[in-house]
Amino acid sequence: MLCASSFHVIISSLKDMKLPKNTFLFSVLIFIFSVTIFLTVGAFNNSNNSVDKLNIVKKIKMVNQDKESLVNIEAKAKFENKPVNILFAGDLMLDRYNRTIVEKNGVEHLTKKINKIFLDQDLNVVNLEGPVTENQTVSIDTKNGEVGHFKFTFDKKMSKDFLAYNKINLVNLGNNHILNFGETGAKETVNFLEENKVEYFGSPANDKNSYVEKEINGLKIAFVSYNRFYKLGSEVTATKIKDAKSKNDVVVVYAHWGNEYELMASEGQRNIAHNFIDNGADLIIGSHPHVVQPIEIYKNKAIFYSLGNFVFDQFFSEDVKTELLVVVTISEEEMGFRLEPIYRNQDGGIEFAQSANRNLLLERIANGLSIDNLTREKIKEGNFIIKNGG
Repeated sequence: MLCASSFHVIISSLKDMKLPKNTFLFSVLIFIFSVTIFLTVGAFNNSNNSVDKLNIVKKIKMVNQDKESLVNIEAKAKFENKPVNILFAGDLMLDRYNRTIVEKNGVEHLTKKINKIFLDQDLNVVNLEGPVTENQTVSIDTKNGEVGHFKFTFDKKMSKDFLAYNKINLVNLGNNHILNFGETGAKETVNFLEENKVEYFGSPANDKNSYVEKEINGLKIAFVSYNRFYKLGSEVTATKIKDAKSKNDVVVVYAHWGNEYELMASEGQRNIAHNFIDNGADLIIGSHPHVVQPIEIYKNKAIFYSLGNFVFDQFFSEDVKTELLVVVTISEEEMGFRLEPIYRNQDGGIEFAQSANRNLLLERIANGLSIDNLTREKIKEGNFIIKNGG
């Protein structure tokens, strides 16, 4: 910006040039006009810059306020979104006689009568009772006691089609058959699941995979595997549960445990289950016994000691053919349970249990431990609720 001394110097210079009077005055006027315009434009620009800076500051404040509002809204609405619906089923085995059934009738044959219940849920969780590999089956057409009868491997296309058809998007790998084809088979299974975008937990090929975390409808849920047939003991699992609980809203344990074909949970199962809940588990789902075992309510948390089979090829008793699906609905206030007894026919097809079988199973599992009379009656009806903090 020009100052008074600068102006005086310029005028003196014009005088020294000894211009005609009119020319001199005209030059002075032109100079003054130019300076005026320069000063006006500068002032205008400064004013605009100030306005722009003020607007930027205001916008930054508004953005920060919006961010704070979003954080507060998200924190407040964590459970205000719609509830989370998760279906749990028992053991899924696609080898031996089941392989023959699917090769003949297609994967839809096994679950077409109950398929809709899977499609209606946010998440469907099963125990994948064996590896998915390129190996040839050694169990097909074998009888109990023959070599290879309990050594499973599942065909990749068959597995892919079955999981997709039933919208099964999370599987537990912590069981006594996942290593039927060694760690190589377990790793091949993991690769298969990743390629087909099916999440998993409990893989013995990766100890860090003892639990998986998911966020559904704003709710953070951890799924922890306990496999009594693998080197990680229950105390290690309890530590994993505690760690998972520190980072998630809900912790679900899927436990592969217990004694086969026993209709009651063992004392060992109960002690382990109580320890898991003491360390932060909110729900325990069990498998492996091949039969459904009673429910227990411990410290206001539900324990399903065994859901029995899901897709298996055992038909020697009503207990191994009668199975249980559990749909768990989680909201801010409560955890609701819908119990769906299912029945596996001799041709491998599964249907919802008829009233006699349904009532018989619900009556039996309602006679568990630490269940109040009202909840017991609700279990017999197939629906019960546990209030959070109750």
